[in-house]
Amino acid sequence: MQAYVPPAAHSSYMQRKSFLVSAVPLAACATVACAGTGSQIGLVETAAQFDARAFDKAVATNAEFRQVWDAGELQPRILGGVKNSLNGLQFGFNVAPANIAMAFVAHNTSNLLLYDDTAWTTYLLGQLFAVKDPTGAVVSTNIFAPSRSTSSTQDPNDVHGFYQDASITTLQHRGVHFFVCNTALVQQAATIVRAGTTRESEQDVSNALRAHLLPGAMLVPSGVAALAYLQGRYHYTYATGA
Repeated sequence: MQAYVPPAAHSSYMQRKSFLVSAVPLAACATVACAGTGSQIGLVETAAQFDARAFDKAVATNAEFRQVWDAGELQPRILGGVKNSLNGLQFGFNVAPANIAMAFVAHNTSNLLLYDDTAWTTYLLGQLFAVKDPTGAVVSTNIFAPSRSTSSTQDPNDVHGFYQDASITTLQHRGVHFFVCNTALVQQAATIVRAGTTRESEQDVSNALRAHLLPGAMLVPSGVAALAYLQGRYHYTYATGA
């Protein structure tokens, strides 16, 4: 895939120190996102393994404005699109935040946005998937998750403030729900094993990635299926950063 180069405006943020790669394999998956039955999830997460009730609880809403974002190939600028949509609705169309529902569905290499630093450093995800900063250096941790706002102002035009922060953490604070594709996750585990990054099995790596999703991110059986479900059952409108 083509290397992602973040905007130069964020270069100072990109230069934070990288973690050392852990020599200890990640723990097996123990989160509610993994398996309801305790069975190993494969390429296809079945209804018996998927917590559909938790998913429905997260996305069911009476909000008048509902939007789902389709994040496929890694293009993190889509997070800016989510931020701009929230700001336009809230400040331009004067829609109350409680009347806005946003869902972000990651699949393909956009799954990388929703793995935590432990997954990134253990499996060298930046190196393996060619994620680079403006200097051409490999991004070694999940730089897209932590809050970037450095100003306490509530001015939506403050480029350093809360409302211009497109980090995943801040978007979650604004009510955006983030979902991770299990199919892509399993395929990424296979890529990691083939690359020789670990001696773990594909199943072990899959379990580890599931255990190391960002807090609040939820695993879904298929990202593209989640897009259809959200549009068909809950009438979310479709958006993408492509």
